[in-house]
Amino acid sequence: MAKTISASGSGAVRTILKNKEAFEFALRSKETEGNRIRYFYDVFYENTNGTLNIAVEDGDVKIASLNLSLGKVINLYNDKNLKKLCHYVLEHTEE
Repeated sequence: MAKTISASGSGAVRTILKNKEAFEFALRSKETEGNRIRYFYDVFYENTNGTLNIAVEDGDVKIASLNLSLGKVINLYNDKNLKKLCHYVLEHTEE
């Protein structure tokens, strides 16, 4: 059993990265506009679920937000580990 995420959402991305086998995601939509590709996922992990939005330009994650059912939105500015999670998700997305 993977470690649960605290109710405050503190350290959520780090916890998910350490327990990737318990992290599930499903691509809901993908849109391309110029050189930007936007991905929208439903995500599930142990005690929480939510959404993950990723915007990629020229192969680099430029914008990302993870909105879990914990009342906290995690983005690239308040958690540098989110970029690692985005790369993991993108690498394991079946289209």
